[in-house]
Amino acid sequence: MKINILNIPNFISFIRIFLCFPLITYLEKIPAKLTFHNIESFRYELYMVLIIVMLIIISDLIDGFLARILDQVTDFGKLIDPVADKIAILIIMIYLTQKPGFEGLSILIFFILLLLRDFYIGLNAIFFIKKYNYAFDSIKSGKWFIASTATMFLFFIYDPMLIKFPYIKWFFYSISIILMIFSTYEYFNRYNSFHSKMEK
Repeated sequence: MKINILNIPNFISFIRIFLCFPLITYLEKIPAKLTFHNIESFRYELYMVLIIVMLIIISDLIDGFLARILDQVTDFGKLIDPVADKIAILIIMIYLTQKPGFEGLSILIFFILLLLRDFYIGLNAIFFIKKYNYAFDSIKSGKWFIASTATMFLFFIYDPMLIKFPYIKWFFYSISIILMIFSTYEYFNRYNSFHSKMEK
């Protein structure tokens, strides 16, 4: 197993985790019941949240690309990369579950489904590392799922600004659910295929 921690892709993953601290700070200042009438009072905080989320998304794309280009793919990197993603997603979901009514409930349902998915993937990751000393890369559909989820979260946060596009957040919510199911299915197939191959 490659366990080298000190390389550029892993450093970028650590930066993504560090960005979660200012993300918490600015989200705490934005009321969950944000409306079009009070949005002007939180313009700075909303801009900062947008910038931080975009940096998180870009860093997620860059670290995997650099790992392959620089031949610095490590098992530690395979583990820290999704952990960094999930920390950022968890922070935003905690904020969004406080939204009133159906919106908050929908995010809570999404959160529960995501927990079940990640619990399944995490258990398998630990199993294959311990039994076969092997760590899997993230799959492309999983990356698309993270990107779609991040976009969906932004539309939920900035919903009061999107008066002319009231259903766009639900479009990305649906896409994220579909990608969640599809990526989980792909992980399931990968684990079964690898396990069957190793047991032969």
